Amino acid sequence: MGDALLLLPILKEIAFSFHVKIDILCEPRNIIVFNSVTFLNQVFSYKKFLSMLSVFQTKYDLVFDTEQSHFLSAIITRIVSADIKAGFKTNGREKMYDKAISYSQNIYEAKIFWELFSMVFDLKKPFHFKFPYFIPQVHNQPKSFKKEKIICLFPGATIDERLWPEKKWAKVMDWIANKNIKPILIGGSKEYNQCKKIMELCKTDAGINLCSALSIIETAALFNKSELLISTDSGILHMGVLSNVPTISLFGAGIAAKWAPEGRKHLVINKNLKCSPCTRFGSTPPCLNNLSCMTQISVDDIIIGLTGKL
Repeated sequence: MGDALLLLPILKEIAFSFHVKIDILCEPRNIIVFNSVTFLNQVFSYKKFLSMLSVFQTKYDLVFDTEQSHFLSAIITRIVSADIKAGFKTNGREKMYDKAISYSQNIYEAKIFWELFSMVFDLKKPFHFKFPYFIPQVHNQPKSFKKEKIICLFPGATIDERLWPEKKWAKVMDWIANKNIKPILIGGSKEYNQCKKIMELCKTDAGINLCSALSIIETAALFNKSELLISTDSGILHMGVLSNVPTISLFGAGIAAKWAPEGRKHLVINKNLKCSPCTRFGSTPPCLNNLSCMTQISVDDIIIGLTGKL
């Protein structure tokens, strides 16, 4: 989901600046991301026959392949009818395109997408955000925190190597509650048991567990009411950034230069161990160091960050 979310800034920029119609062909899991904005034309799944047929029957002016590792998208790009095809110079993929640029693991993902599209579009400004991104929606907030300050916490991750211990999340929630701020756990079905355990470990009863309760648009609406988001290296982190909410993010195995948000509004906590980051092109090897890059992040690290932002 991270790639899909960080593609939105450049898509909105060209949609508004050049008045182009944009179709998206993506993995099924990313459809919900692209359907949460208003500046796209059609969204197709490459796992649906009729979607693929529609794409192959359309003559496009431009086709951009934003994938960097898996070769299927490069093959599809080669087959689709278009005047210009562009992508990244990784794993020999450039042979499939008319235009290609080098890819770097050390450039913020949203910025590298900006550079990719700059090969064709005469973008007058360097990378920037153009808020808002998501379809506006008034979240039906529980009366218990409608007028209170709130902080959102997302403890989940796509892989275990990016998780932070539940007992530490609980201690952070207790600290937030002691400051008369409502801590709210968010996440999807995958995080349900994790969030349930965190709530059980909390000493405070002021916390709210909204895990599995919100859609992506409702989550973005909740961020608009939040003082801050605390998150692991995750798609939810990027949602928070695109919702213009300050963040504190926990990085270890993932490449902070590629995925961590930039700017004064965002604090990145990273122990920068010799063995991290270890992820490359979405693949993370088994950890031989007891997940030290994450477990060495202390509750005090988060509290110090919170103190500086509240």
